[in-house]
Amino acid sequence: MSKVDMETGNMPEDKFLKKVKEIILAHLEDDSFGVANLAREMGLSRSQLFRKLKSCSNYSANQLIRNIRLAEACKLIEEDTYTVSEVAYKVGFSSPSYFNKCFHDQYGCAPSDYLKTKTEQAVPVEKTLQRSLRPVLKIVIPAVMVLSVILLLSLIRNNSNTSVNAASVSEHSIAVMPLLDLSENKQREHIAVGLTDAIILELSRIKNLRVISRGSAMLFQDSVLPYSNIAAQLGVNLLLEGSIVYNDDSMRVTVQLIEPFPEEKHLWANKYEESSLNIIHLSNDISNAIANEIELVVDDSKKTSSVNPNVYDLYLKAHHLWLTQKPQSIRDAIDYLQQSMAIDSGYAPAYSLLAECYISLNKFIRNNDEKLKNRQNGRAAIDKALNKAIEIDGSLAEAYITKGNILGKFDYNWEGMKTMVEKGLKLNPNKSTGYIALYYYYLVKGELDKCIAMAHKAEELDPLNPRTLNTVANAYVLAGRYSEAIEQYQDVIKMFSDYGFAWDGLGYAYYMMGDTTNAIEAWSELHRIIGNTELVKYYQTESFKKSIRFWLDKTTTGEKMYCSNPSIIAMVHLFVDDPEGAMDYIEFAYKYKHLDLPFMIIKPNFRKLYNHPGFNEIAKKVGVNLNNYKKMNI
Repeated sequence: MSKVDMETGNMPEDKFLKKVKEIILAHLEDDSFGVANLAREMGLSRSQLFRKLKSCSNYSANQLIRNIRLAEACKLIEEDTYTVSEVAYKVGFSSPSYFNKCFHDQYGCAPSDYLKTKTEQAVPVEKTLQRSLRPVLKIVIPAVMVLSVILLLSLIRNNSNTSVNAASVSEHSIAVMPLLDLSENKQREHIAVGLTDAIILELSRIKNLRVISRGSAMLFQDSVLPYSNIAAQLGVNLLLEGSIVYNDDSMRVTVQLIEPFPEEKHLWANKYEESSLNIIHLSNDISNAIANEIELVVDDSKKTSSVNPNVYDLYLKAHHLWLTQKPQSIRDAIDYLQQSMAIDSGYAPAYSLLAECYISLNKFIRNNDEKLKNRQNGRAAIDKALNKAIEIDGSLAEAYITKGNILGKFDYNWEGMKTMVEKGLKLNPNKSTGYIALYYYYLVKGELDKCIAMAHKAEELDPLNPRTLNTVANAYVLAGRYSEAIEQYQDVIKMFSDYGFAWDGLGYAYYMMGDTTNAIEAWSELHRIIGNTELVKYYQTESFKKSIRFWLDKTTTGEKMYCSNPSIIAMVHLFVDDPEGAMDYIEFAYKYKHLDLPFMIIKPNFRKLYNHPGFNEIAKKVGVNLNNYKKMNI
């Protein structure tokens, strides 16, 4: 630990919390300021900050940042100088609607009603904040303070939006919480992430056990919520948590299995000492021990992998970089994978990940000619990598699922896609990505009941992933169930206020209901997130059709393009009743094999083109069954 770390870590609680508050206030208007920024300015790691805050306030950093932002919002509202939206931005909320929701959850009223109800508040806001920064575990606390703390905790727990109770949790289900890295050396974060993923993978092979995806469990990495709340939100009845400490040549992992319902019970705990060079062996030991504890039978054919330690370390670094979905990080990931293959060409997951990296890189190319050329040139490399992965390990589920996605989205070979994805899910039924792939299959077939079922299955496995939740909402839109879609989009936005796809989908659902006012408001939020301030200002002052025509003008001409996706541009032409303009861009999208094309032309407002011969011909070429959509009463 550095000198700065030691000074901060040993700081008295009151001074520590005072410094935390000063830093947060200094970045109050910065909506991107979060836990990582706070930890860096405090001179601590995220895990050190988490432990220190928990010990002296019993709140996570996220909760503390939000409480301070809301308290400052109250002060600004009392000044009666700014609108509610202006207050939201001044205290670091990127979305006024999410600010309203958090404010109501904290104080029991909307920001606009705060001044009216202030005199009825039992406790002033500043004192509420002070309590949130005060240690709650003291030997003697006056009765009134006890009641106040209980009420405040109750507010936070209610704010967790627990939508699943213990009774609704499936019989055998588990979430692996991200392992807490307690090592002094923070330069090998990929090992903790990789070991968490390896345990999830091994547990996913257990029959009759539903394993939640890592992305959803990640949301609770710094949470101080009770285990029962976390388990209820994830829809599981078992939690695995633990920590990892490693140095140059060894690693110690401590894990415990927790049953949160009906009363919290620690079923089992163990410590594992291994060479840090043998992570796969360690993950097998842990998952097998858990399997025995929950009395499930592990397939006898499962074998402990033997992988060169340097190969696996390079693979973990590559996987960690790929998760960021940033162009340079993915290029670095490819370099790590190629290094690993030079050492040992027999590790199947490396080839499967290499294919995913090639696919991801194509997403970042905006020029359509360059995008198509890159996809055509990269296809051979993708196929080679996936075929090699399957050749080495025929039980690698993700390789089949990725291969299926390629067959469908690149070649319009939807039956081939279904066959491959189902094979992958048979090998590992806990892959939410497989169910999302089948969701797309049933979309092009026009079998919306099955499509919605696949979306819900993916949601069950990855219940707090915005992409998964958004998929459910999209399915409702395509089925004409707009009210349900709006409710689902709003739920996504409550949890992920800056998730642009949810704002975009919400705007479309409102549009299809004939509510252009709310549609424009939702799309304004989308473009505020993206940074298109010129467009946001235009949306706020002009009519719906003028705003859409302005968007089209800025997208189809000039240097600054709000969108380069021809399928989306085609859809927007229909907002202003321009079917020929829409057809021009549909033909353009088909020419350049845009991956979104089959899934865009089945959106309800494309029904305006159902009698257009050219539209029907392209739908047929990309494998979309329009007949089923034409029968729907939407």
